[in-house]
Amino acid sequence: MKMIPNQPYKASNKKNNNAEYRVFGKLKESFVDSNKYIAFHSLNLTRHQYKRFGEADFVIICEYGLFVFEVKGGSISRNEGVWYSTNDNGKHNIPNPFTQAETAMHAIFKAIEGTNISHLNIAIGYGGIFPSGSWTVKSSEWDREIICDANNFKNFEAFLSKFFNYWHSKKANQKRGYLSVENIKAIANFLRPNFEMIETLSNQLYNQEEITLKLTEDQYRYLDIVAANQRVMCSGGAGTGKTFLALELARRIAREDKRVVFVCKSEWLKQYLTSKISNEFVTISTIDSAQVDMRRLGVDKYEVLIVDEGQDLFNVRDIDKLDNLLAGELDKGEWYIFHDANHQALKVVDKDALKFLNDIPHAEIPLTTNCRNTNPILKYVENLLDVDMGKKDELNGPKVIQTFTSSETNTLENTINQLLTDGIPPSHITLLSKLEYAKSSATLLSDKLQSKIIQLDDYSIRNFPSNEMSFAEIENFKGLENEVIILIDLPKPDKNIKKDKALYYVAMSRAKGLLNIIYTN
Repeated sequence: MKMIPNQPYKASNKKNNNAEYRVFGKLKESFVDSNKYIAFHSLNLTRHQYKRFGEADFVIICEYGLFVFEVKGGSISRNEGVWYSTNDNGKHNIPNPFTQAETAMHAIFKAIEGTNISHLNIAIGYGGIFPSGSWTVKSSEWDREIICDANNFKNFEAFLSKFFNYWHSKKANQKRGYLSVENIKAIANFLRPNFEMIETLSNQLYNQEEITLKLTEDQYRYLDIVAANQRVMCSGGAGTGKTFLALELARRIAREDKRVVFVCKSEWLKQYLTSKISNEFVTISTIDSAQVDMRRLGVDKYEVLIVDEGQDLFNVRDIDKLDNLLAGELDKGEWYIFHDANHQALKVVDKDALKFLNDIPHAEIPLTTNCRNTNPILKYVENLLDVDMGKKDELNGPKVIQTFTSSETNTLENTINQLLTDGIPPSHITLLSKLEYAKSSATLLSDKLQSKIIQLDDYSIRNFPSNEMSFAEIENFKGLENEVIILIDLPKPDKNIKKDKALYYVAMSRAKGLLNIIYTN
């Protein structure tokens, strides 16, 4: 669908920008192969019935007619005839969204009267888009077909098709035909002077999951740089896409029929990565099993070495092991090491080992874009731990939730139940603890909740995420992630934190969408 303007309009006095950005992105992705759909964002209305100056969030002109949408983000409610929206800024009154859309629709139709396009037989309609919640209330004031909630939003184009047909088949519109491409352009040309385009903004149009995917795809450009160099140290904070790049690099090199060994420290990460790539030319090993795996395969030396979570291997013992795996050894062989720029290894990094690698001629590639965490998570971790996790353009998301308690039992139970009540799939929730399950506060949960939690190990991690909630020790969860992380069994760190800093860093940076921390006193 053609969008006018081609980037979302942003006004500093609007509280609904994030929801409108999401709708903008969905509209832009709809009916991409058709020239019969044009959408306006934030269309100014100079002939509004009740306002001196009005505005329509989105106006769509297509072969079915002209349609107006009002968008409301956050939680929507109505009490005694008064409408409310609740978001991060609190609860505030809002106008009736359906009345807003309907009056905007009539204002546009009235503006068309007496113009050179007034002879067109235009079907009209309006609706409301509420992308953050589920709409279950029935009323004589609206038909369900004109409402798009979080469930419809997942398949937005299908919703639009039903919406257009619903209005086009209404009695008042039954005698109206379909608009031609020329008709659509004529109406668009009339409406165009009633809005302003502003300079292009950053292309952050989609919801959290969609933006994360896009930013991850943006990392592909680094692969061309990597492929042009025989030895590379690729550094980046947690969430900058190192593992993604390392896996894709292994796939590409394997297509050249080169023997590749992909090495990491964690057995869990090894098993997880093994489930993500299946290629006879790629061997995934832990640093401790690499020599045994090589002998078992009958391989003398590997042609290419790829290392993930390299900061955990920056010690003389492990560097020697890597050296023995590679044809030409490290000083002459082909290798690509991905490591955390913060060097937040769970064990101390050996400066001599790091100096040895740095003395070998190689290219340095920094990853600076965080493609995992939302801005609230990013800022919370960076401010608390004084680390650099990469940059990203502004992306709103749920605030980091931190609770202080002397007894985690009820707090954890209530937290999980609330997430499930809010419609969070169990598979999206992972509990992380410094302790093993038997010693963690997870064992104090009700039997009903405990039965819904799977304890991850080096076997079950192959199918992660499964359909259940999951539990893991922090140290084992390096290189992995989930939508919602609940961090338990840790005290609130102070500003001068030194002990266990890497543990907090690893745990908090695993959260993609929501970080919920239950601090113990």
